[in-house]
Amino acid sequence: MWRHDRRHLYLEANGGLASGEQANVAIHNISEGGMLIETALELASGVELTVELPHEGAAAAQVVWTSGSLFGCRFLRPIGAAALSAVQLKADAPLPPLFGHAEGAPARGVALGKRLEQSRKARGLTLAQVADRLGVSKPTVWAWEKGKARPVDERFPAIADVLGLDAEELLEAQRPEGVSELLQSSREQIAQALGIDARQVRILIEI
Repeated sequence: MWRHDRRHLYLEANGGLASGEQANVAIHNISEGGMLIETALELASGVELTVELPHEGAAAAQVVWTSGSLFGCRFLRPIGAAALSAVQLKADAPLPPLFGHAEGAPARGVALGKRLEQSRKARGLTLAQVADRLGVSKPTVWAWEKGKARPVDERFPAIADVLGLDAEELLEAQRPEGVSELLQSSREQIAQALGIDARQVRILIEI
């Protein structure tokens, strides 16, 4: 399957099963013989699916291995060089997939990213739609969701508005454990020293 020259990229496409179930599919690499995809579809080894590819249309493939939400697929009929070039032209800038995290504490930003991804999917939005509304690239939104990058604080109100979330809750989700309690304690101490309500205290952190 992987003897062909692989193109490492990121492309969001539509995928479906013979049962009619549909879902977004993120293609991480592709060759004439197969592809590596990420999807919320529940797939097992041997399952056949179709993925809409630029120029090629609906390409039929079979799952040959699985790892969580990642699936190695073999095309039932190898796709041509023209289709590969079309996929590469349509794809966003390459981004490394989220592989190889050590067990233990989640990578920084993963909890926030999961919240963003779940909220986006719950509202039926694609990565492209969210990116367009926020004025950023699709790979940027993908990187946020996978914990590979985090939005600057100034973007949180707009992100919250697009996804129907609370901006302060999003900010809390990306802070290291214990920071919220430390900030609240600091607010109360400052408020007590100045004789004001703790809600009037705003703390700015520069890193």
